[in-house]
Amino acid sequence: MKLLERWLAEPNAIWMREMRQSARLGRTPWILFALTLSISLLMCSIGGIAAARNTSPANLGSWLFQVFFSLAYLVVVVVGPAVAANSIASEREGRTWEAVLLTGLTPTDIARGKFLAAYTTIALYIVVLAPVGALSFLFGGVTATEVIIAFFFLFLLAALGVAFGLAISSLMSSLRGAIVVTLILAICIGPLAYSMFGFGSSFAVHQIWNDVPEAHPIWLPLAYSRAPFGLEYVALLLGVPLLLVLVPVWFLYETTIANLTGEADDRSSGVKRWFLVCTPLLAVAAAIPSAAATTVERAAMWAIWGLALFSLHAGFCVLRFGAEPPGPSRRVRIHWERDGAGLVRRFLGPGLVKTQVLATLLGLLGMALIAGVDIAFIARHGMALASTHEAIEQVLLFTAYEMFFYVFVVGLISWLRARNPSPWAARLVACSILFLIAVGPWVAALIGGVTDSRGHDWLVAGAPSPFYVIVMLRDVHHPTTDGIPSAIAGLTCAAIWGILGVVLLALASRRCRRTVATHDAALAQADAALAAEDQAGTGLEAT
Repeated sequence: MKLLERWLAEPNAIWMREMRQSARLGRTPWILFALTLSISLLMCSIGGIAAARNTSPANLGSWLFQVFFSLAYLVVVVVGPAVAANSIASEREGRTWEAVLLTGLTPTDIARGKFLAAYTTIALYIVVLAPVGALSFLFGGVTATEVIIAFFFLFLLAALGVAFGLAISSLMSSLRGAIVVTLILAICIGPLAYSMFGFGSSFAVHQIWNDVPEAHPIWLPLAYSRAPFGLEYVALLLGVPLLLVLVPVWFLYETTIANLTGEADDRSSGVKRWFLVCTPLLAVAAAIPSAAATTVERAAMWAIWGLALFSLHAGFCVLRFGAEPPGPSRRVRIHWERDGAGLVRRFLGPGLVKTQVLATLLGLLGMALIAGVDIAFIARHGMALASTHEAIEQVLLFTAYEMFFYVFVVGLISWLRARNPSPWAARLVACSILFLIAVGPWVAALIGGVTDSRGHDWLVAGAPSPFYVIVMLRDVHHPTTDGIPSAIAGLTCAAIWGILGVVLLALASRRCRRTVATHDAALAQADAALAAEDQAGTGLEAT
């Protein structure tokens, strides 16, 4: 309550300035009018065509519901990022960014103000379109609760779109470049997400709950009122949607703050706090789907998919942390000493090696948690069954290779970043090396299989590739007697990758300590020279 009173008494200065500027624009009412009129005419046209075909009111209301919220989704994912991309980049291009910094506002205040301004604008678009969306409820086929829930998720997606555009804008110095890049990414990602999580997921959800219609992209609001309450309801309709929206929104928001912060300041703590909170939540979310599986095979499939998705999250975070400096700057350490910072704050501060060690520990613990929970769910089907033993073996093989290779990825990125002052160059080289490791062994296996006429199993040549785990999982059901067993070959290569990762991480730590020591020595030498000049000046004044 006190926080709300404070926001009302002292609103964000950037937010107020942006809103006053938007209110002075004469084109804003006309844009809202044109958007509302065009969508209204489209909805009326659909209603007229359906009436001419003697469509029942319930079916007409359902069609209008799907069409309206599909169009509203496209407006949110395209207009929202574009509006946000216009905020920070316009300040830099208009030579007003320095004036904003001179006001004394922190990067957090600036990012919050820009986010609120862009979100208020896109929320206004949604509010203006609300009466048009209510038409589907008047015809029937959908309830008022389903329409309200659909609008609620529309506002959540608007927050995600605004955070995405703001993060892109914080990286760019040109307004045109920020808008072009944001629109290209939004146009590519938006329809892909609509097809995957909307139209494609409706078939899987229909198999779980028959009352939820299939081939309906806007199925989530319908599922809330038509699906029976239970574990699947909580996991799929409450946990997963909130994680898919709130986790990336928080990450993009912290990334925006980090991009607005100077290189000599603390740009790491916010993203690390996000990583510490969201990684365990994602691990739990990845382990839950196997609990609802009715067969051993389906439980093993959900377990492997959960491990794969969590490993992608962990690998992305390691790549993101590849931008960390070798150690905290002198300014950050002075702030720590003045504020009496504790061990937790210092550990969450800048530093390449300690950040990657944190990513390693949380990543490995998350994989172990997912594997342990999934194995417990698989074992409930009966340990005496042969299929249960095979499913547990598959989960253990996948987890072992994943954990070893993850350690190698951490060591590789850390070592490249420690040797390269440019984080983008280190990331590019790391991605190129990982691509060669993933694809190169399979090219060798293909060439060997084509040239060899004795029928040897040349797939073992792909063991250094992380995709070789697919062969390992296949051979659990159909083991091969020709050549080296795939499990032994894969785990041997995985162990080599893990050892190499530890060595590279140790070399990166040594390199970072040397870099920090050299930097501190240079600063001490500069301080000594300045002190000598001050003493010399004092002596001259005394004489």
